[in-house]
Amino acid sequence: MMIYDVAMVDDHGTYWAVNGVTQNSFDTIDKENRYLKLSAVSAKLIKDAILAGNQVRITKPLRFVEVLPSEIKILKVNQDEIESVRETNIKRVRMLITPELASTSGMTYYSFICLNNELADKGFFITDSNREAKYLAILETGNEKLIAQLEEYLNCRDEISRVAFLYKQFEKMRKEIMNETSAEKIQKIADEFIQDFYSRF
Repeated sequence: MMIYDVAMVDDHGTYWAVNGVTQNSFDTIDKENRYLKLSAVSAKLIKDAILAGNQVRITKPLRFVEVLPSEIKILKVNQDEIESVRETNIKRVRMLITPELASTSGMTYYSFICLNNELADKGFFITDSNREAKYLAILETGNEKLIAQLEEYLNCRDEISRVAFLYKQFEKMRKEIMNETSAEKIQKIADEFIQDFYSRF
């Protein structure tokens, strides 16, 4: 499958409002969103505009199969329109969280469940409260196959935990922004999330 950038859009009659840019992979495309294929230049223009806190529209009708730069309209956000400020800052943060960072493959979940079941079958029921003791107990068995299963289990668990943490942090930030009435504070909340995000990933 050929990979290219697409714009996630909402239909507003005479134009499409852009919510973000992603790639057309099976992991990132969902049926709830509408997508428009982008040229490489258009994708960069839109990403830069959203990261700068602007609103982006794509005019109708499209002349070709993909969106061209001339069909993109970038609008500055009025800082007095608090809903627009909220929306653009949430989009700005969401642009940084690529589908590759924010998703875990089905195979990782499948492997985790199978390994968890294997360990439980051998008497090792691992929970958040007992995990260190259980890890030590498995290591102390000296059973190489069991230790290899534990190592694979931990790798899967780490990947799932990383994505879960990112989702929780994003939702916390989104709620803070939705409850805030000051444009400056909304900007600060988004900036702090971005700064923290770059320090972790």
